[in-house]
Amino acid sequence: SSPIVVGHELPLSSLTYCTLVLKNGFTVTGESACASPENFNAEIGRKIARENAVAKIWPLMGYELKSKLSGH
Repeated sequence: SSPIVVGHELPLSSLTYCTLVLKNGFTVTGESACASPENFNAEIGRKIARENAVAKIWPLMGYELKSKLSGH
């Protein structure tokens, strides 16, 4: 069965989103979700969402470095 639910109201109370605004104004987002609202822990959700957002920065920095090194 597919993990995607269509036409069903998702329990938004179990989701956490983090938006990081980098020094140059670029934004990166991260998210976390728990299996059920009963297991939701705001502190853990914030920590995981932030970690996921930070992880998205590294490929961007690698791309920028590679561009600088190649002269493009």
